[in-house]
Amino acid sequence: MPPVRPGPRPRPRKALGQHFLRDTGVLADIAAAVSVPERGFVVEIGGGTGQLTEVLLARGFEVVVVEVERRMVEHLKHRFAGESRLTVIHADARDLDLATVIPPRRPFVVAGNLPYFAANPIIRKLLEGSPKPQEMVVMVQREVAREIAAKPGQMSLLAISVQVYAEAKTLFDVSPLAFDPPPSVWSTVVRLVLRPEPLVPPAMNEAFFRFVSKTFRNPRKQIHNGLQMPADVSATALGEAGIDPMRRPETLSIEEWIALMHACERAMQHA
Repeated sequence: MPPVRPGPRPRPRKALGQHFLRDTGVLADIAAAVSVPERGFVVEIGGGTGQLTEVLLARGFEVVVVEVERRMVEHLKHRFAGESRLTVIHADARDLDLATVIPPRRPFVVAGNLPYFAANPIIRKLLEGSPKPQEMVVMVQREVAREIAAKPGQMSLLAISVQVYAEAKTLFDVSPLAFDPPPSVWSTVVRLVLRPEPLVPPAMNEAFFRFVSKTFRNPRKQIHNGLQMPADVSATALGEAGIDPMRRPETLSIEEWIALMHACERAMQHA
């Protein structure tokens, strides 16, 4: 059934940092990047006026929209009245318990133009929560996307916190002119494919991120200084992990961080 065409679309609200994606080419590119598994569906974060929603439905997907603003919820319900493949949920994606809206054992993927101010907590919620999507195709600020998908040499705490759970790849940049109103920065669509199992076992999760966070407090320091341990202990740990003490934290891979954490624990036990 074709969507119902209501009157004028709601205007974006500056107070909420809203920038509605209006470029039909970009919308089509995002929808084309979404790969839905058999029997699966799309969870769209932030339906807004329904521009991406319409393209996702046109591709034949079942869509669950999570929208935080009441007026947008009402607009979406009116615009797509009678569309059986669409469910609209009034909720904040940062707080939503997906287990309450995702049918058991049904695979799903996530798509959406994430609000700049809420992108990081939304992504973290989806990566760490349950159930988990198989992948995400989301738009974020360009600098954030590049940080998320960084390789060793330019790694940050954000990159590690995402890549522990997912493989990250930037897909394409989006000009401010694609939005109404245009933001002051460029955006980037990024794909996150979740790993079958996180690189860090759940039992180690808290200790791992505490260790990495402490070391990243001074990311430009060489790793032997950033460990905040006695010199002889850090030298022993770095030697066991096979890491040059002159390297900086941003150059380490996640596997090297795990090896270094274990080596530091053993070195401290024998100090």
